[in-house]
Amino acid sequence: MKWPLADRALPNADIPLYNRYYLHAPKSSHVDPVIVMGTEFEADALLAFLQEKNRAGTTVLTTAHALIRATGLALAQYPDMNVRVVGRCVRRFREIGIRMAFFHRKANEIDLLLVASPDKKSIEQISSEVWRRLLEAARGNGGRDRDLARMRKVPAFWFRQMMRFYAFLDRHFHLPAVSRLDELRAGSAMVNDLSHAGAPPLRSYKPSRFADGSDSINLTLGPAEKKLVMRGGVPVEIRVMPLFMRADHRLADAYQIGRFLAAMRETLQNPERLSVASADQ
Repeated sequence: MKWPLADRALPNADIPLYNRYYLHAPKSSHVDPVIVMGTEFEADALLAFLQEKNRAGTTVLTTAHALIRATGLALAQYPDMNVRVVGRCVRRFREIGIRMAFFHRKANEIDLLLVASPDKKSIEQISSEVWRRLLEAARGNGGRDRDLARMRKVPAFWFRQMMRFYAFLDRHFHLPAVSRLDELRAGSAMVNDLSHAGAPPLRSYKPSRFADGSDSINLTLGPAEKKLVMRGGVPVEIRVMPLFMRADHRLADAYQIGRFLAAMRETLQNPERLSVASADQ
């Protein structure tokens, strides 16, 4: 049993005033606390970095692994974003955890996995961990996969009652993580890599909130596209990738989100930073 959140909630003095407006808004106001911000970054350096690493390494690195690592580094740089709402309080996560969505081929559906402490792991370690989980899912022999198989057999009526009861407890109380299925609650951020082969150009993206509310922020990466820019008065063709971020206004304002997204952009444009070991590693 683990306690993903800190024992004490953040004091009001540490929560910006306008965030508190959203945090304490009555249901009758139909307030929408979702903020979505998008940008793009030059992707040539990142793609070349991954290609070079894959040529010399033993583990295949992808943009998804780079996104996880970059998100972990940004959360370590801005720990005020590594929080979630419980009741009308804001609590910090004890550690950094990143959820990643992936296609579960055996079950023919989307599933999630959790990478713990990506700020303290190398991109190669993150890659190995993700590939191991994907291999378990493909074989269906992981503990989590057996638990999910049991959940799929629960009748719709009882499944709905279980979700209602669990959601009520999760929204209002500081709960421990007691099983493989609720370990995902230890992640404040979720990443989606939609840059896979055949994906269309990404112009806008509004991710939905996961049912348990733990993923306070969501980062979505789109496929690379060619773009002409002027360099020294000469048109140059580069590749860019769109990056969208969804956040909760109860936890962060537009200034904080813009600062966080800028840090993500800077890291992905300078991918050598993905290899820099953490001081705590």
